[in-house]
Amino acid sequence: MNDLRPNSIEAVILFILYICIQDGRISEEESKELIITAPIIQKMYLHIFGEYIPFDLELMISDMLEELLKERDLASGKNVKKAEKDLFSKLLTDHATQDIALLASRSAAGADGLHRNENRKYQYWSEKWVD
Repeated sequence: MNDLRPNSIEAVILFILYICIQDGRISEEESKELIITAPIIQKMYLHIFGEYIPFDLELMISDMLEELLKERDLASGKNVKKAEKDLFSKLLTDHATQDIALLASRSAAGADGLHRNENRKYQYWSEKWVD
């Protein structure tokens, strides 16, 4: 995860998966919602940053999920740990990118009903990233 560029689409996808996995799994509904939401993420990213590099989205999601699962400290828990704070504070620094990540994560995580741990982590970042 150290090779992820700050404010990249990969960083946004990692954050979305991070929120979705807080109930201990990523459901089929969440996966489907992430795929449905992806073109919106791409369009918003293109609009904000003026550049978009095409990629195989499903492969990227799979790769980011694999990376996330390696980091047990990020996979679940009701409190935001130091590792989470450090990682996402470095990966998502731009306000517009933070907004995209929050919007998409709320949509994807809510696809199967927003679990209290998902909501708790979402609320933490939402409050931290307020303008």
